[in-house]
Amino acid sequence: MHPYIHAAETPDKAAVIMARSGEVVTYRQLNDRSNQTARMLQTMGLKHGDSIALLMDTSPRFHEVAWAPHRSGLVYVAISTKLQEDEILYI
Repeated sequence: MHPYIHAAETPDKAAVIMARSGEVVTYRQLNDRSNQTARMLQTMGLKHGDSIALLMDTSPRFHEVAWAPHRSGLVYVAISTKLQEDEILYI
C-alpha cells in the first residue's frame, strides 16, 4: 500500500524498522522523504516512463528512495551493492 495512505491514517506508526540498528522510520517520514526525492528527480529532468538504477546499501533510506520513482512515474531497477563491478556494468 502506498505510504501516503498510511501517513494519512497512522502517521507516527513505524513503516520501517532496521533489524540490526533498531532505527525506525515512520509513515510520515517515509511519505515526506519520498515526496522530496520524487521532486528532486523531476527537477533533474526525469519524466514519466524514464528509467533509473538504484545502487544503495541496505538502509531505511532505500525505502524512501525506492518510493520516489513510483511517485514520479519512473521505472527503477534496484542493484545490489554486493555485485562485482562487471556485474553492475552488465545491468
